[in-house]
Amino acid sequence: MSTLDAVPTGIIRTGKEGRLTPNPLARQRRLGLALLSLREQRGHSHAELSRKSGVSASVISRTENPFGDVHRKPGLLSVRRLLDALDVERGSREWTLIESYAEEAASSRWWESSGFVRMGDGQRTYALVEAGASTIREYAGMLLPGIVQTAEYARHRVLAVTGDGPVADPDPIVRGRQERQRQTIGGVADYQLVLEEQAIRRRPVPPAVMLEQLRHLLALMDDERVSVRVALVDAQLAAGYAPRAPYAHVTYPDMDDPPIVVVDNVTRALLVTDSAEVSGYAQLHHRLREAALSDADSAAYIRQAAGELAATTREA
Repeated sequence: MSTLDAVPTGIIRTGKEGRLTPNPLARQRRLGLALLSLREQRGHSHAELSRKSGVSASVISRTENPFGDVHRKPGLLSVRRLLDALDVERGSREWTLIESYAEEAASSRWWESSGFVRMGDGQRTYALVEAGASTIREYAGMLLPGIVQTAEYARHRVLAVTGDGPVADPDPIVRGRQERQRQTIGGVADYQLVLEEQAIRRRPVPPAVMLEQLRHLLALMDDERVSVRVALVDAQLAAGYAPRAPYAHVTYPDMDDPPIVVVDNVTRALLVTDSAEVSGYAQLHHRLREAALSDADSAAYIRQAAGELAATTREA
């Protein structure tokens, strides 16, 4: 049973070593807002600030709005030039705070190491949003989400999607999913998953692989920070609360970092940052959890499905 429902959204949490682990995208967001606010207070256009700082207008615009390319890191030298041009006193509290945003946004990320560079743009976006999360509320329909997949389940799914296409080697993608699981569910995040019944009953991989996957899911549920609930096909949902696509609603330890939603539209991961829309996903997830089986009944359902599959596998 997860402790998520007892944890207020945005409460400050610390990592295993007692330090707050900032999300780099959240820091990019705060850096952009801080620089935008200063520029508007000083009455500068992008062009005027560019002339004064020596930083191109396009770089200023991208820094103020990081969601155009969330994987582009801010340049520390450019940020310092902008602060000088905006007449922020070096060494002041304001300078130090904004500089810290830039440094944390530009920090190294585990998926940049050689073993993960080919894990896919969509998965990189998921990893970026999940980094340092305090809560992840996820919904999946036909398939189990990447973050809970076993290596073999992931491998079969990658090959089924890509076939002989440009991503014929599944290993980097599989490693990425395994590392995401280790970094989040194996880290400090509370994880709350709602699964459609089809994700348990459907067999998109060989029976032995599916059986291993169901047993792995049950093992994850032994962690008190993990909640998995199964929504049966006849579950009663309130009007307007039927999800159209898989999503993850993510919150962060620092209460000043707004939540972000990632929506999986098959070809790429879409980010939702508008506060009203993000709040709508939080409400949706609450309704889905209420309509689904309880944690205990979900575990029993998954255990029964695994038992039936094991019997079928033995017979074969």
